[in-house]
Amino acid sequence: MQEELFMSEYFEWDGFSNVYLEDSFVLQISESRTEFIFDIEIVLTEEHPLFEQPKADERYCYHNGKLLFSGISAVNWKRKSAVSSYDANGEVDYGNIDVLRKVGEELYQVSGDWGDLEITSTHIEIIFR
Repeated sequence: MQEELFMSEYFEWDGFSNVYLEDSFVLQISESRTEFIFDIEIVLTEEHPLFEQPKADERYCYHNGKLLFSGISAVNWKRKSAVSSYDANGEVDYGNIDVLRKVGEELYQVSGDWGDLEITSTHIEIIFR
């Protein structure tokens, strides 16, 4: 009998409950042998300690930060897209993070307009600038 893998969504994790990645903007993606980083304009919910009222021309409160995977042992790109656009500030925008979930102990599934990938990582965190 095969054991079922535990699956969880990002908003269930410590440090992730007061962000909304589906409307956040991926500005850059970088990877090294030990880290995988998404530079993001992150949407903060009203419950987040850094929350401020949105600017007059914005729907959400955005805060620059990084989604950092460290302790990487594998990165498996299922689909990769170089398609980007430019936001109102002239910054590159690769779209959103539509899916971020953990499957089992160290496997993360991440997807958006920029691609689909699986990352095997011992640690994930959001670092605000």
